[in-house]
Amino acid sequence: MYRFASFIVVFLLLASTITAISAAMYIEPEPPTLTQESTEAAVAMTEPPTEEPTKPIPTLAQVDEHTGDNADYTPRVSPPDKENPCYYSSENIFYASDYGMPNCTCYAWGRAYELNGEKPELSPYDACTWYPYNAENGIYDYGDEPKQGAIACWAYADGGSGHVAVVEDVDDDSVLLSNSAYSGDEFYMDTVPVNDPSAGRDNWIFQGYIYVNQ
Repeated sequence: MYRFASFIVVFLLLASTITAISAAMYIEPEPPTLTQESTEAAVAMTEPPTEEPTKPIPTLAQVDEHTGDNADYTPRVSPPDKENPCYYSSENIFYASDYGMPNCTCYAWGRAYELNGEKPELSPYDACTWYPYNAENGIYDYGDEPKQGAIACWAYADGGSGHVAVVEDVDDDSVLLSNSAYSGDEFYMDTVPVNDPSAGRDNWIFQGYIYVNQ
């Protein structure tokens, strides 16, 4: 019995000694040193990706570098002033009917008024009616060739209201359009390929151009 108790005491002393030696040998690692490179990398991993920059609206000087077929034409590359009666007054039939900008018909009607100095004889209805209304009534020339001041017309494949925009410039490859969008942008510009049968809107039906500025 005495020998067994002695064995337990020796075992406990040995275990305590081993634990003490292990604790003495453990060295807590130092925290990593932060450098500018490592900090920037960590931030890059947590920040959301940067959005692609939007395409800037061309300036008038840039457009003038390749003026289209009308040397006297002044392209509109910025929104009309809110005091401009062609767009923002009862002179504009769409504005007078509470369909003012942002609205493609109000904008295109106002732009035609601004270009010609007189109220245009365009359809007073949805954009998709403009091209057939003009053709049926023989008011303005029309066709498939983009020209400065012409109104580009689309119908929607699903039978919606359609869209109209104004040609501001034409070069060998592209057509520059000024637009407004119902429940969208008050004014915006985009380019479409010259020879694209859908004029840049694959899911729309391109009807043609109305030559209101001739």
